[in-house]
Amino acid sequence: MTENTVVKRGLDAEDYIQLIKVFTLSLEEHREVMNSLNVFPVPDADTGTNMYISVKGIVDNLDKADPYQDLNLLSKDVADFALLSAQGNSGLLIAQLFRGIHKGVSSSNILGLSELAGSLQQSYEYAFNSIHEPQEGTMITVMRECAKIASKYSNTNSTNFKKVLEAISSRAKTAVEETKSQMDLLRQADVIDSGAYGFSVMLEAAYNCVESDENGNVNLRVDGTNSFIPEIPNYYSPKEDFFQSSSHDEDWGYCVVFAITGEDLDVEKIKDNLSDKGRSLVVTGSEKVCKIHIHSEDPDEVINFSKNFGNISNENITNMDEQYKEMKENISSQVSSEISLIVSAEGEGIISFLEDNTFGSIKVLSNSDLDNISNEDFGSIIDDLSSEEIICIPNSESSFEKFKNFSESVEKINLVNSFNDAQLISAIFSFSPEQDLDNNLSIIRSSVDDCKSIEVTKGDFDDKESFVKRLKDDNLAGDFVSIIYHESSPQEHIEFIQGILSEEFGVNDTELISHSSKLYYFTLLVE
Repeated sequence: MTENTVVKRGLDAEDYIQLIKVFTLSLEEHREVMNSLNVFPVPDADTGTNMYISVKGIVDNLDKADPYQDLNLLSKDVADFALLSAQGNSGLLIAQLFRGIHKGVSSSNILGLSELAGSLQQSYEYAFNSIHEPQEGTMITVMRECAKIASKYSNTNSTNFKKVLEAISSRAKTAVEETKSQMDLLRQADVIDSGAYGFSVMLEAAYNCVESDENGNVNLRVDGTNSFIPEIPNYYSPKEDFFQSSSHDEDWGYCVVFAITGEDLDVEKIKDNLSDKGRSLVVTGSEKVCKIHIHSEDPDEVINFSKNFGNISNENITNMDEQYKEMKENISSQVSSEISLIVSAEGEGIISFLEDNTFGSIKVLSNSDLDNISNEDFGSIIDDLSSEEIICIPNSESSFEKFKNFSESVEKINLVNSFNDAQLISAIFSFSPEQDLDNNLSIIRSSVDDCKSIEVTKGDFDDKESFVKRLKDDNLAGDFVSIIYHESSPQEHIEFIQGILSEEFGVNDTELISHSSKLYYFTLLVE
């Protein structure tokens, strides 16, 4: 190398475009792995899809643009493209990487070691500040750890870009593994954070295709074989009982993503004003364009409220309850059904609730159908389930007697002594297909015995004082109450119960389940 030889000490504009394409191809290959790991902030199996769509959106916009020579101009457009194409929580967070890179190369036309260190640090700060309530054990955590490694090398005499990128990628992998112990939700599901995993895939792919020669020249090698794509691991999905434990915690609502455009937008003000409109709030952008991600029960309310700040565009609204149900069913289908449940219930509301919240094989028979079913027809139902053992869980005295009669002729029927819908629901939440028959029966029967339920009659709505006294006499105490109400009951009766639970007992967490049984009006299941 002569004295006048110019060393290419980092990635230029052409390399950066190729690198984004490398990111896109790698995320596409790892998309399903990320989806299967996705439990935070909502187990809806879309993190991989959102990250892939978000980065692919950058490539799609670049393909329409004129060629770039100036890295600073390119990085600015890439940052804008990333913001507008971002989908979901993970998409908005990964957009901060491209904003960070733009900031890092603002005074340079090359992405070298010092620019890389500045980019990663700025990406972490952008990501952290965009979240209303940042948590440890996410992509942001891994961004921070990678920034530390990059900063350490930038303060040494190291000029080997490839070696530094290897150290950053290696730390990303270990930081991803650590996420499982940093967040209770991940620990319960026994998985790593999916968004953090996707970020580490991008860094490993970058390392795999970057070359640094003995003179310090840095180049990107993409040979058309896609050999840079990291190996897809045999990661497993969340533990089956994770869905059981979280199945009735809450309704997930809708994932709402949209852009606000205007003049002199105040990102922090927008974030503060939207903080009480939902959960998992991410707000990021500039004075002219801002991107919002929020989980809300009422998307229209959020969108209409946000019109106060500017013009709304790029709306994307997805039903997370449906995504959660699909993910749960996918996991459930992988579990062998050695034990199936046959239960009795009356009413579309409670039947749907039981089907949606049972992990494993279940057949729900309406009480009216059960009353009229023959031994032969019941035998056909059991044959269709193809399980070695059957657990029957009744919800009334009559259904108990019916199941008992069937059990006398079918050896593999195991009967639970439950006599109302509250006991039925408690039994359902205790069932786990991972447990053997004896353990399941023991746990289910114990939950039925311990079930705390209070029946509410129509007369209770006429005398609030006496009703409250009866609830206190019954020692109503708990953090969560399922209100099982007759489908014909007026809304004011439901609100009457909710009001008493909140005002008199401090219970604000309730679940509404309708039924059509003639045996009772309301039942409160206290947990």
